Amino acid sequence: MGDVSKAVSKAGEKLHSVRATDDQAAIFEGVFSWRSAWCMMLWVLCFICSVVMMVLAYQGAAFELISEEFSWIRDRNPLYGPAEQPNDAKLRDINQMFRYHLPQVALWYSLAAASLGLFTVFYFTNSMLLEDRGSKRAVDICSLFSHGVAVYMERTIPVICVFLFFGGWYVYATAGAGTFACFIVGSVLNLVSTRVGVSMTVEGTSRLTHSMGNDLAECIQIGIRTGAIGGLLATSLALGGMAGMWILIRDTSSLSGFGSGASIVSFYLRIGGGIFSKGAEIGGDLVGEMDEHRKDEERRIFELQQMITELEERRKARVAQGIDEQEEEEMMDQLRMMEEEMQDVSSMLHPIDYLDGVGTNICDASGTCADLFESMVLILSTSAIIGAKGSNVPHFYSGLPFWIVASGNIGCSLVTYYVHVQERYTSRQLRWSLRFNLILVIVGVQLVQIAVSYIEWFRGSITFTTFWHFLLISTMGQLAPEVCIMSSEYFTSVDYWPVQSLAQKANLGVVQVVLQGLAQGFMSTGIPAVTMIAVVMLTWTLENHFGLALLSASSVSGTGFQGSIASYGAVAANAHKIVHLTTYHSMTRHRANICSVVGENTAHSGSMVSAVNAFSATFNMALTLLAQTYTRRGLNYQSVSGPPLSQWSQAGLVLGAVMTMVFTANTTQSCLQTSKAFMRFCKESPEVSRRKGVSFPNSHIRPLKILTSYGTITSMRFVLSPMINTLVCPMLGGFFLGINGLLFLVSGANVLVLCLSILLINSGQAWVCARRYILYGSLRDSEGTVMGPDSPHYQNLGVGTMIGGPWKELAGPALNNFVKFLGIFALVTSKLYDPTPEATWHLGFVSLAGSIFLIIASRFGLSLALNFITTFLKQRQLQRASDEDSDEEDDDDEVGSRSVAT
Repeated sequence: MGDVSKAVSKAGEKLHSVRATDDQAAIFEGVFSWRSAWCMMLWVLCFICSVVMMVLAYQGAAFELISEEFSWIRDRNPLYGPAEQPNDAKLRDINQMFRYHLPQVALWYSLAAASLGLFTVFYFTNSMLLEDRGSKRAVDICSLFSHGVAVYMERTIPVICVFLFFGGWYVYATAGAGTFACFIVGSVLNLVSTRVGVSMTVEGTSRLTHSMGNDLAECIQIGIRTGAIGGLLATSLALGGMAGMWILIRDTSSLSGFGSGASIVSFYLRIGGGIFSKGAEIGGDLVGEMDEHRKDEERRIFELQQMITELEERRKARVAQGIDEQEEEEMMDQLRMMEEEMQDVSSMLHPIDYLDGVGTNICDASGTCADLFESMVLILSTSAIIGAKGSNVPHFYSGLPFWIVASGNIGCSLVTYYVHVQERYTSRQLRWSLRFNLILVIVGVQLVQIAVSYIEWFRGSITFTTFWHFLLISTMGQLAPEVCIMSSEYFTSVDYWPVQSLAQKANLGVVQVVLQGLAQGFMSTGIPAVTMIAVVMLTWTLENHFGLALLSASSVSGTGFQGSIASYGAVAANAHKIVHLTTYHSMTRHRANICSVVGENTAHSGSMVSAVNAFSATFNMALTLLAQTYTRRGLNYQSVSGPPLSQWSQAGLVLGAVMTMVFTANTTQSCLQTSKAFMRFCKESPEVSRRKGVSFPNSHIRPLKILTSYGTITSMRFVLSPMINTLVCPMLGGFFLGINGLLFLVSGANVLVLCLSILLINSGQAWVCARRYILYGSLRDSEGTVMGPDSPHYQNLGVGTMIGGPWKELAGPALNNFVKFLGIFALVTSKLYDPTPEATWHLGFVSLAGSIFLIIASRFGLSLALNFITTFLKQRQLQRASDEDSDEEDDDDEVGSRSVAT
């Protein structure tokens, strides 16, 4: 590769100099963002103010912040005061009010960490925008992605606001103004982080594409920093928003509203975006014209890679024979031909073929970041509730999760500035380099956690046993997600044997492909499931309920960096496509392949982190639901036994499993219906085809906008059914089975979702990566011949990709949103349910009938409404065209009359 790279680079430079005046060869420069610069200064001031307040709070010179809440336990009054307690109580009692000082130092520290993270976000934004945007063709393709994402978000955000209106009305009516305020702030911050993150991801795609022609280290730095804009923005806003609202409202129960608002936004973006993305991809495959263009694109990508290899072999042969006089000129002729072919491919593709780039940004960037935002706020809010109401030192126990998460956010902000990369690194080495950065975050968090816990032990409020228990639990919480990721990557990455074996044996038929992919998916659930069960059991043995809260808080301490590299996956995937459509340089294409493989792994790791965080968050919510339920009865929730283990609890476990399966079927069916709708729309609507006689990208912009608008509206229609499915689930459990059955419904669904989500994600990822292993030219037969897109291996794996695509990007990740939405809705509506269902079972039938009616209305009623609107608009358009023709005829008659008169 080295000799041909030098020759290609030399010829490429000459070709570039020859065409320096041509628009296609011109390099578009970056821009400076004054808005980002002003935001950087703003967050520096916020950081300084937060640090000053933290120091004052540590010295006892800050404002006195006191919270008054219901106690879950019977114990002495809080160690750090205040001395005045409600009704002059000498002891805390179950379901009685008590007062305690807020952990001001931890909260101001969290605000400082959030300010540092936001400063990093805007610094990366400005530095990314200053980078060169690349060639005109690359910028044109990125503009298509930008238009598609803009149309999707403009159509989606108003719909989300409608759901938030009804959800906010219910929260205000049932939980009060404080919870409603948290609901509004949580939903708005999640929307802001999602919108800004996905926009910057699109902007960074062209920059990353251009950097692939320079150096691998530069590619990774730009890609990771671009991904960090979305990842760090989500975690910083989540952390800062939670800390700020707790300081203002001073009530941990109200913080549950923060998670409720974030859950609605995350649920819609993840599931609606997944339905849109995979529906468009499968719909394009179902249409013959689009399928041929996609096959042609894949075939040309593979052929161009092989042509570069042939150039190297021919050059070596000429050098060996002493014939190298016309080498450079022949090389340039070959490069010109290859460049023209690639430009033809990009301009001849159907507009729907660019929707996969739009969907990649929506799923991997906005969906993942919104998901991680939701998990963080749910875990922080429930950890604060458990630490404040269920511990004997609420000042320390409620603040420790914030110390851990804030330290993790600082570490994630710092390690994204630099990733150690060398030009010769393989994708596996790059992945380990990223993992080393995460290890640095883990070490930094542990140092802060040890220091904070040691100070508390030195003061005498906790024992040394508790001190080292916290050390062990927090370490397990940080390592458990990465253990799950590493085990899953072994079964899903092109760097390891399982995926390579799946590609090699694909020629045995479709049955072999499907069964082997499913088998690898089942095997991949073993280590993650055993790991999470083991750490939960050990944590429960060591520190019971608060131990689980600390475990979950530790698991999200690295979310900022994990979300950053997950968003990087979307940037790398689209940049890889652009490179293979616009660039002939061998090393550029090699770097694109390396970055794409790493991006596939990091995007997959984001889905795995979402699964682990969803499991931890739902565990916390189930624990909070249990404690609140028994505290209202004046019972000690820590000694619950007997009554919960009844026929209602067993029925709850079964109902949780059934509703999980129904939701999975619902999302998969919605994806299939959307793909069929895309297919019909593309066949019946000529305006969605590329506009002939118009230059690229203008030939694709208007059709792409039409397709995106149609897909957005269609996904809106089909996302309602899974949402109704999720909302009715806790109501059925609570009304039919009582609060005990609901507790086991949430717990049973949580365990099943963890395993089923990993199975679906890993199976789909294995099929997709095995097919790309062939597309990259890595598979050879027994004679050493490279197997390409025309091989039976590749064709058979296409079936697995059609099945696995919706699994890994929709059904699997959507299950995590389902179980979190289920848990938070069960927590918010817990006051509606009795311990046993004797007096509420009839309300269960009302809920069931209402959900069926709403599903039918969403599927058929909205379809009729959309068809009516579409027909009306078409008739109006035809009427306008007819009126214009009539006006032209009248004008012609008038002109003719004047001519005759003249």
